[in-house]
Amino acid sequence: MPKLCFIVNPTAGHGRAAKTWKQIEPLASSLGEFAVKFTEHPGHGRELAQEAAQAGFDRVVALGGDGTVNEVASGLVGTPAAFGLVPTGTGNDFMKAAGIPKDPAEAVRAAFQGRRVPVDVGLADGSRYFFNVAGVGFDAEVMRRVNGYGPVLKAFGGSLPHLMGVVGALFDFRGVDVEVELDGRPLAIPKMLLMAVGVGQYFGGGMKILPHARIDDGLFDVLWGENLSRLELMGLLAQVFKGAHEGHHKVHTAQARRVTVRASHPAWIQVDGEVIGQLPITLELLPKALEVLLPG
Repeated sequence: MPKLCFIVNPTAGHGRAAKTWKQIEPLASSLGEFAVKFTEHPGHGRELAQEAAQAGFDRVVALGGDGTVNEVASGLVGTPAAFGLVPTGTGNDFMKAAGIPKDPAEAVRAAFQGRRVPVDVGLADGSRYFFNVAGVGFDAEVMRRVNGYGPVLKAFGGSLPHLMGVVGALFDFRGVDVEVELDGRPLAIPKMLLMAVGVGQYFGGGMKILPHARIDDGLFDVLWGENLSRLELMGLLAQVFKGAHEGHHKVHTAQARRVTVRASHPAWIQVDGEVIGQLPITLELLPKALEVLLPG
């Protein structure tokens, strides 16, 4: 019988995580024994996950969105504990990439009864784990705006706040010349508007930015756009949801296990939706560094 701990972010999804926990608690009780802990401040999910792993819990399950995913999963990298998720946030990009059920009851059953599947993890500058996508440039400019929106707009969830951020960033960000290394191979990119480096396919509440990425293939998928006009960018945005933007002649792709990006002018960086600073940045892939609980 697995030893399981739930970590609930009561503010995720504007209270949906707390409501969902009340709904699924009877089902969880019927499936086995568990402990439950509630996050109280930013970063607390990682602390609670580390404590649970140290206490001998072999399955640690987050209730929340992609921010909660990042915190709890980060606390489990390098431990014997597997990561489970009951998605209740506004984006749920990791849920889509990993194949975790959207239905809370199915996700709870997977937490107790599912198989343990090893997946890859990204590491930014040797200190920050990520499980979806790291973005440089335009995407980070968008996230700076999204994270500054009030609760009313964020309550709409999904892609609406991200699209609003896109509109705002369109008027401010013109691109930046960058120097990139892909597994040591140098690459100069003029007027780079966006670079996405990811383990999974999705960001921004369902935008399929890296349509061929796989969370267990041992490689980052890397995508960038260069010398894109505003009109060209706006035309591409509608294609991103379908993953059809890769056919554009100014959009390029590659794969690598280590990506370094430098620029002579400031450009912001986001990791799993959180802006963490400006270039330079080095991103490393850690193959199969986390086990995820999926339906059996």
